Amino acid sequence: MSQKIIDILNEAIQAEIGAIMQYMAGHYRMPKDKHPVIREMLERISVEEMKHAEKFSKRVVALGAKEAITPDIVHFSNDLVEIMDLNEKSEDGAIEMYQKHIKICEEENDLETKSIYEEVLKDEFRHKKIFSAFKRLLESNQEGL
Repeated sequence: MSQKIIDILNEAIQAEIGAIMQYMAGHYRMPKDKHPVIREMLERISVEEMKHAEKFSKRVVALGAKEAITPDIVHFSNDLVEIMDLNEKSEDGAIEMYQKHIKICEEENDLETKSIYEEVLKDEFRHKKIFSAFKRLLESNQEGL
């Protein structure tokens, strides 16, 4: 068991828990009548982040350690464009972190954990694109999405 691997997994779990809270807060703040598609997508992405946290947590437990249960920093706003901007930045942070974590997994020769990170990283890139597109739509004041 590599303590370095456990530490990075717990860092990832905290980031995922923070993302869940942040994205659900955006979901609750998004007007149902103006942006139903964006509101629904925030909830769906939050659920995906929950599944990421679960994968990382299961790996920590499989390695014989305790998983993190507290969130990383969570950013809130009541401004819809800012919500998307904060979410996009959160994804940028996760992408950067997970790319570093993949290198650590390679250094530690932990291909199983590396595989989890690579799978999650694909979702994070997709989430970033979605938040970026929603931000542009909100900036142009398009309703109904």
